Order: sequence, then structure tokens, then C-alpha cells
Amino acid sequence: ERAALSPPVHFGSKEWVEEVERFGPNSPARLQAQRARREIEAGRAVLAWRRCRAQGAPDGTSLVGCVKLYVPLGKSGASDAPYGFVFRLQQESDASLSLSLVAFGERHPDNPATRTVYERAHKRLHGRYPE
Repeated sequence: ERAALSPPVHFGSKEWVEEVERFGPNSPARLQAQRARREIEAGRAVLAWRRCRAQGAPDGTSLVGCVKLYVPLGKSGASDAPYGFVFRLQQESDASLSLSLVAFGERHPDNPATRTVYERAHKRLHGRYPE
């Protein structure tokens, strides 16, 4: 069985600071994001990419051209993978494709005042939170 090819993954320093470093240095969210990034950049992780809902998500988000990874990597359930990365496929100046970090955060937060990673991604892409 062949592994699916994936474009290079870019975390972007501005996006990393705004999305990951907003959490405290020893917070579980930040530690999980840092571990996942190390595994991705070292090529040690099997990346289970999932397509984000383009339109019509119950939360009002529109994430056309985006994919997500559950964090910790290799986990699938909400309790096993409480965090997520959202990346957007983009074309580079040399016509190659890459995946760029859009957002990181809780997938399904317990606190109703906490924005989901998908709402954060929507705001980054559209300049406002979903309606």
C-alpha cells in the first residue's frame, strides 16, 4: 500500500505565534501542537488529512480548500484528539503546491465562549467569525 503524497507543510511564523503561542508555555494545547509540528517536520508522522467542510457546516464556517489534522496526531475521536490544525492548500510562485497553517485550537471546546479551531480558521480566511 502506497502512502498518499502530500504537499510540503508550512507553519508560518506569524500564524504559529498567533495560533499556538497564545497558549501558555506549559499548556496541554501548546505542548501537543509543538510535538505534532516536530513529528510533521521530521517526517515521522503518518498524516491523516481530512477535508474541512467547504460550505454549509452547522457552525456557519466556510473552509473551502482547507484540510485538517487532529492533534495529537494519529488520534481520531474528540476525546483522544481535542485539538486540531487547519491548513489551506495554496499555489506557490513556482506553481508548486503547499499546505499553510491557518489555525490551531480546540476542535470541540467545553466552554461555549471558546472559539473552535474551525471558527478561528474561518475568521482568518474571511476577516470575521461566522454568523
